[in-house]
Amino acid sequence: MSAGHFAAVTRSRFADHAYTVLFHKIVTGEIREGDPLPSESELCALFEISRPVVREALQRLREQGLIVSRRGSGSFVQKRPAPDMSSAEIVRKQREMLENLEFRSAVEPQAAFLAAERRLESDLDAIQEVLDRYARVALEGGPASHLDYGFHLAVATASHNRRFVDAIQAVEQDIAHGVNLSRFLSRFAHLERSRSVLADHTRILTAIRQRRPEEARRAMRSHLENARLRMVEAQPSLANSA
Repeated sequence: MSAGHFAAVTRSRFADHAYTVLFHKIVTGEIREGDPLPSESELCALFEISRPVVREALQRLREQGLIVSRRGSGSFVQKRPAPDMSSAEIVRKQREMLENLEFRSAVEPQAAFLAAERRLESDLDAIQEVLDRYARVALEGGPASHLDYGFHLAVATASHNRRFVDAIQAVEQDIAHGVNLSRFLSRFAHLERSRSVLADHTRILTAIRQRRPEEARRAMRSHLENARLRMVEAQPSLANSA
């Protein structure tokens, strides 16, 4: 598992990885409702992490109502109804994601603009690599929120302005949580979203490759607006919130 080009590997980052993989297996039905999760010791071995880190990831799944733990029996995928779209907790998270997108919309289009002006061949290779990996993983149904983040980080890096890199790193977990929240609200039918994201990313890379700064800026702005619209469509009452 990769911790990114600049960020340090911490306990929380290992827990985030374990949580993301387990979340994906649950919401896509690979681990079905009522099925047991591997034991804590098995998860430690699978992810090569410590028991406290495993427990941190499991606690997040419990807090979201995805699993239930039974003393002496382990953890099981929780049987649950369709998401309550009026839930105060879901609305709060959606508002946070919209605030995040508002911030990113003020920053990332300019990063894409500068990337189109300043990119090196090595930058193009790095962006293309993460785009190819996203295509392989996301379109096959795998967890790809880290690759979504990786694309945006690679574009920021190509701007050759460290402040844009810092900004993207600051919202790394918001990007991952936004992907997971979208899956949750759509009852986990995320293939259409993955195809849309891939098309957006491809347009951004093409503009950067062709050294078309204004086109790169528009493509990034459109990509972030598409993400906002998906969130608003899931909860129309948020349309004027952020």
